[in-house]
Amino acid sequence: MMRFKSLLILLPLISFIGCKAPPPKIVFAAHVQGNWDIYTINADGSDLVRLTYHLAADGAPSWSPDGKRIVFASNRDGNDEIYVMNKDGSNLLNLTNNEANDFAPDWSPNGEKIVFMSDRDGNWEIYVMDADGSNQRRLTKTSTGVNDFFPAWSPDGKRIAFTSNRNGNDEIWVMNSDGKNPLNLTNSETPEICAKWSPDGKKMVFASRRGESLEIYIMDSDGGNLRQLTDSLGLDSYPDWSPDGKRIVFVSNRDGNRHIYIMDADGKNVVRVTNETTMNYFPAWSR
Repeated sequence: MMRFKSLLILLPLISFIGCKAPPPKIVFAAHVQGNWDIYTINADGSDLVRLTYHLAADGAPSWSPDGKRIVFASNRDGNDEIYVMNKDGSNLLNLTNNEANDFAPDWSPNGEKIVFMSDRDGNWEIYVMDADGSNQRRLTKTSTGVNDFFPAWSPDGKRIAFTSNRNGNDEIWVMNSDGKNPLNLTNSETPEICAKWSPDGKKMVFASRRGESLEIYIMDSDGGNLRQLTDSLGLDSYPDWSPDGKRIVFVSNRDGNRHIYIMDADGKNVVRVTNETTMNYFPAWSR
């Protein structure tokens, strides 16, 4: 009897050990048959799933930390607003509602807040709100003609990276999560956009036109040790890290259409993930 009870106790553990966790998904926006919608796909290109079905443009998706929900932007109400849905596309909720445009949302590591860009005050600024859409407030306050956009939360939740032209050129900046202490990390005469933190917070990947084309670069999170990862005739942009920090997903038109690609974190072993004759943007890896 005791031996039977011991087996019952061990069975859940045995089942857990024997089962593999589902692979992390990549969510992205795809332009199919004249319309932008949200899709997910495995890193090996399998299991492509369409999540949204709307005549409006849906884009810039981001995963919740627990991988159960996706926040994204959509102009289904006439202007870009922030929406959230379950990972299967169900239970759609509108989080922002104003006459301006809200775009590029990113979830805080603890799942409690969402940072995004908005032009509700005349130029693009960085805003933050609770994950249910409440307590919306502005984090950056710049002058007319200056734009802050594409925010990304650090893994420890203490800082936010973003792109800004406050020095006359699009550069990578970082600030505290309350908007204080903004710091310019890059200093280049060419545009640099869309920075994303590595899972350990030690590095950032971003897109830059330092050379003849828009390419993917990596640097330490303090702006040091800059390295170029891609070198193609096309435009490479919108990078994001795999959950283990070993690979980077990005968009490139090196094969004609804008497809989703994956490479090792050192720029090697580039593989194309999507094959449809569509345009793809804003890939984000689930955590």
